[in-house]
Amino acid sequence: MQSIDSYTVYTILAFTFAIGLSVGSFVTMASYRLPLEQEIVFKPSYCPKCGTPLKAFDLIPLFSWLLQRGKCRHCHAPISKRYPLTEFSLGIVFVLLVLLYGISFNTLLLALLATELCILIVTDLEHFIIPDSIQIALAVTGIAYAIYHNLSAQSVAQGVGAGFFIGLLLHYGYLYLRHQDALGWGDVKFMAVVGTWLPIHDFVTFFFLAGLIGVFTGLLWRIAGRGAVFPFGPALACSLFVNVLFPDMLYRIGP
Repeated sequence: MQSIDSYTVYTILAFTFAIGLSVGSFVTMASYRLPLEQEIVFKPSYCPKCGTPLKAFDLIPLFSWLLQRGKCRHCHAPISKRYPLTEFSLGIVFVLLVLLYGISFNTLLLALLATELCILIVTDLEHFIIPDSIQIALAVTGIAYAIYHNLSAQSVAQGVGAGFFIGLLLHYGYLYLRHQDALGWGDVKFMAVVGTWLPIHDFVTFFFLAGLIGVFTGLLWRIAGRGAVFPFGPALACSLFVNVLFPDMLYRIGP
């Protein structure tokens, strides 16, 4: 990016941000429909309150929400702030990826990872589930990422096996000690998926960071009055994304 003139750089970043907004719009739709087992590709967009099909003017990422002051243009029902927040967040993430890795196949794979994790986070926060379709998408993208970075099939298989074993250990271990679930099966399966993205030696940093984010999430969850039980998937997802973007963090910050 440094060898390109400033005007071109800003144009690329603006275009990237616009793509991120558009993909974020897809994320908001998919995270709403997947838990309801609705079609996410061919079914036209509609207002979840009044059911009115939405026109192109209603679907401009971020700007439609701002222009309509956060309300449906037809029934005037409030539209959740999570829609513009998701779109804006993914736009920023896409720009960050281009700044870090330029325009490359690696950036595309990481953008897919960010999109899939964003769907996972929203669905888990709102419905306490991680759809299997997202787990499969993450695994397929993770395998493509491993191939691109010349990781061996043995390394990927070891990562998947280790992640699944640790997930089972945490699930049944906490159940045995405290007689209640600490991790849902969606979390256990996600830990296996993590193995397609991270080598085993990065698992220590992954679980450490996930634990920190989980504690922070739990505190915010209680402060918001949502109860003592909170979804752990978002913490796992955020930790995975940070560890993929900044591998070997533990060794970089160590002595």
